[in-house]
Amino acid sequence: MTIIGDLERARHLALAAKEEAAKEILLSLLAQAEEADRDDLACEVLAQLAEVYLVRTAYDGVTEGIRRIRECLSSYAEIRSGRRPDLAARVTMSEAEIDHLICRYTRRAAFLAAGLAAASGDHDGAAASLDTLIDTPGDFEDLAIEQRGLICYARILMARGLCDDDMYADSVPIWAVLLDQLEEYAGAGDPESDHLFVNGALSYGRFCVETGRLDEAQPWLRRAEARAGARDWQLAAARAQLERAAARWSDGDIAETQTLVHQAYPAIAEHVRAHDVSRSWLYFGLIRFRMGALDEADECWGHAERHWREIEKPLHIHRILLQRSWISILRGDFAVAVEKVAQARELLDSYPRHSWLQYARLDDQLGNIWRADALADLGLDPATGAVPGDVDGPGYRRAMSKLRQAADLKVPAALAVDAVRYAIPDAGARMRWARCVSAPLLAGAFAVAKEWGNTVLLTELIEYHSARGAFTAELSEKQAGSAPGAWAATATAAVPVEGD
Repeated sequence: MTIIGDLERARHLALAAKEEAAKEILLSLLAQAEEADRDDLACEVLAQLAEVYLVRTAYDGVTEGIRRIRECLSSYAEIRSGRRPDLAARVTMSEAEIDHLICRYTRRAAFLAAGLAAASGDHDGAAASLDTLIDTPGDFEDLAIEQRGLICYARILMARGLCDDDMYADSVPIWAVLLDQLEEYAGAGDPESDHLFVNGALSYGRFCVETGRLDEAQPWLRRAEARAGARDWQLAAARAQLERAAARWSDGDIAETQTLVHQAYPAIAEHVRAHDVSRSWLYFGLIRFRMGALDEADECWGHAERHWREIEKPLHIHRILLQRSWISILRGDFAVAVEKVAQARELLDSYPRHSWLQYARLDDQLGNIWRADALADLGLDPATGAVPGDVDGPGYRRAMSKLRQAADLKVPAALAVDAVRYAIPDAGARMRWARCVSAPLLAGAFAVAKEWGNTVLLTELIEYHSARGAFTAELSEKQAGSAPGAWAATATAAVPVEGD
């Protein structure tokens, strides 16, 4: 088979997420292209190889690929400008072919740089590389379709990178541009177009789930799964199932969550996607926690944390630490729970793109620990929810002190997030913020005020709530019948874009 044919085969393998096989072909082709003195083919191999590394989070390989492509293009630019007559004599390409080479792979390198910057959290750098991709001159009709696809894919990666940093509001303008393009690619029918559509639909569906737009997520995820299934792209289909599982969990459908995660996991594990592997273990742990299997849940969340640490995902590590603190709470190991929250706070403090909402939820969780510790001092019976009436013992006095600390954390956090609800003009967006953010924290604030016996604080909260307006969203039967508690959303809570 020719080098061109092997390049096409490697590309189809990469589209199907069979990157190891694609990489082996590309590495062998790179040596062949260099032996044949075909810089155009070498640039194509390097571009495909760097994209494989980008998908697999092997970012050093992406950086090296970009460097080698740009080094080659720089030599040809010097030849075209007349600054390297010593090299010009050895060139077999025409001037038009050199210009074509420079144009095509300048764009490919800019795409790779945009994807790398987005994955690394350098969102300004990603935007600058996208501008380079868009503005690179060259009137080559055969490259127009490729450039359009690269721009679309770069925007998908940029939007996904923003969402990974909880910068959902910043991704909204990108999605506004992308959605119509995705619909166009959905109707094209070729593998490259299907790849763009599936990646875009999966990423947008995940954005919708993570911002509380569950109804909007479903059609995109189902279409992505169907298109991936038609192409026999097993990983993409599994990722769609995982995103649907996340949506079902947010909607309180525990049984369907379990079904979808178990369907998705084999392909995700086989393709060694650390981030999606971690997310799968997160949901495995949530399901086991719901069943009361604390040791199994903690083991699952330990796997999730380990994989996120391997790929350096501090926001996700901080969330899984908060989630794991529930294990310690239920075991009565309150000091261990506090330590996990402290570790999560250190991660946020060191992360340059942290948000006020992340800190509010962290304070609320620390308040949950103090509240649980206080209820343990009061002798809470977990089966009945009753506490003894002894108000004279040392346990009671310790409990009141701890409930005060819980209230000092939970009440300000609840009022801070609810202040945003009051400022949102759109009724639907306001209710989404209430359902995903305000209501859970306010419920905890009311509970700790009541348990503390602070009638003044409780009265103030009631007056505040009455003045601001109640929540009127109706729960589905499944939500109403299976609301699992505050622990269920610690690592999966939505972040509606209206908060920014």
